[in-house]
Amino acid sequence: MENTDKTTPKIFFLNVLKGGLIGVALITPGFSGGTVAVVLGIYYGLVSAVAGLLKNFKKNFLFLLPFAIGMVVAVAALIIPMRLAFEYIPLPIICLFVGLMLGGMPPIAKEAGKPTPLLILAFVLACAFAVGICFIPVPEGMEAGEQANVGVYFALAGVGLIAACGFVVPGISGSMIMMIFGFYYYVLGAGENLLKFNNVGNSLLILFVFTIGVIAGFLLISFLMKIFITRYKRGTYYAILGFLVGSVFSIYYKQDTLITDIMPLPAFIVLSVLLFAVGFAASFIFCKLTERKREDKNSSQTEQPSENTADERHDA
Repeated sequence: MENTDKTTPKIFFLNVLKGGLIGVALITPGFSGGTVAVVLGIYYGLVSAVAGLLKNFKKNFLFLLPFAIGMVVAVAALIIPMRLAFEYIPLPIICLFVGLMLGGMPPIAKEAGKPTPLLILAFVLACAFAVGICFIPVPEGMEAGEQANVGVYFALAGVGLIAACGFVVPGISGSMIMMIFGFYYYVLGAGENLLKFNNVGNSLLILFVFTIGVIAGFLLISFLMKIFITRYKRGTYYAILGFLVGSVFSIYYKQDTLITDIMPLPAFIVLSVLLFAVGFAASFIFCKLTERKREDKNSSQTEQPSENTADERHDA
């Protein structure tokens, strides 16, 4: 996407729509907001704008504003449907998200290349870390955004910081990270309470603390990813793969119950398998389109990629 200094109403509206698509990915466990941003051609522009926010605040803030509006609207629109889905069809919806996540792994594996002992070690350590997360005890009152103690708020900010990986690192889902840590329903519940004007003060505090963590994480991880991708590219991708594989175990382990009495068990299982297949196919095709778009850009000798133009503008 080309970032011009003059933003017309049409460009502003299109950027709001693009932000909305990213917002859908951010609230959907297993789907990567970073991947969506890459496909839309705005990933590097967004990362550069956030990284340079303090250097040129007005210019970068105005560039980010329509995307932020779209994200907020999309997240707000999906909060209640997500809660209902996890309440009535938990296993099918989780299988859908796991399918989305696993379907996005082949491009990452391609970037990782052939294994070596050190790369395998990076994979194993990351996988063990993802599995180990699910054994961390979750404090009481974490299920629906209720009042919590100071320690929970510090943990919430930390989870927000880590969940920012879901935007910065294509292929990783921030919502899935939140779910593994046990905070997904907590934050979702706070958002739902806010929309229903229930317990507004505490809901705003929860969302504020989480947002602060996400912003801090985005700034920090953007900086670290530039270093890791530049110096340890293959090791970074193997670690990402390890985390994704380990999170499959964690996401099922963290659920208190996966079966409800809304439908017969055989139908429940069939629906789960079908949604897993749909999620895997959708994510796989989505990533293939991303790869094809990237190859088309690389093969073009007469034009510069528009997202590089955005990079250059924001690096200043």
